[in-house]
Amino acid sequence: MNFKGSLLDDEEARSLSQKLYRLGDQVSDICRELDRAGYGDPARVIRHELEALAATKEGVQRLWLYWSEYAKERLAGLVGPMNVLEGKLPSVAAYRSAMLADLRARAVAGELQSHGPIVSLQIEPTMKRYVEMLPDDPLAMRINDAVKQARKAAAQKLLLPELHEFTRLPAKARYDLLVDRYSASLLADGFTLDSHRKTGVALRRLTSDGRWSFVFVDDSRDGVDVGMLSIRFGLTLPKKAVLPNSLPATVAAAFAADDIVPGFSSVRGFATSSYAEFCLAADACAYLAQALYRRIDALLC
Repeated sequence: MNFKGSLLDDEEARSLSQKLYRLGDQVSDICRELDRAGYGDPARVIRHELEALAATKEGVQRLWLYWSEYAKERLAGLVGPMNVLEGKLPSVAAYRSAMLADLRARAVAGELQSHGPIVSLQIEPTMKRYVEMLPDDPLAMRINDAVKQARKAAAQKLLLPELHEFTRLPAKARYDLLVDRYSASLLADGFTLDSHRKTGVALRRLTSDGRWSFVFVDDSRDGVDVGMLSIRFGLTLPKKAVLPNSLPATVAAAFAADDIVPGFSSVRGFATSSYAEFCLAADACAYLAQALYRRIDALLC
């Protein structure tokens, strides 16, 4: 597929891809770092259940390798266009996974079957079983309950306070609290807050060589009311403005937290009645931004 990035020529894009995709080798390390910091428990619940679904030692090893290989292809694709499950990556992608190619071939050959009304394009057998579960499946319901309990426990362990008037706050006030929460963590760590936009906010930090701005973007204005933060990450030129709701058009590379941390969607979620869980989700996203910045800075500089 032709590369659609507007900030770099093909040679520059291929060089960035060559460096960035290696972050995918650190998937398990990043998961463990989040766990040690106290932010990873909800995602760990998801991964534990997926490991149980994989059933065998070989199945679990394949699952973790899949997560790493998926991340590497996704990162190699920069801003796309791309469809990793179908193997469609831009021509500048510096990495193609032999494992994913084999899984795609097996899927095309009909080795993966759907056994219910939900049919996904997932190519990894355990992941396919998981994403095709109905919401009222007993396992899906058990996982959902376990994730909720993990959030409550993590918030309590981190001594995050409740705010009784939180449920009465309008969406704008909640979003202002979210930006303040991000800023409290990230501004002290060298990030700067871009000018506010109606569609969301961006915080950025220059890489050590001054070549890139690592960008953390949130466009959760609607998410604060439904209990799910929406975040993404990117790399752009230092003085390039970014559009939170149109990130690929204004960056050289863009990716989601869930591309790097399996199960992170469970960390981004929170009970809308709980300020403590809201803070947990915000703090976890900010911590991940800091962790990814350090790792990407080491790869690029």
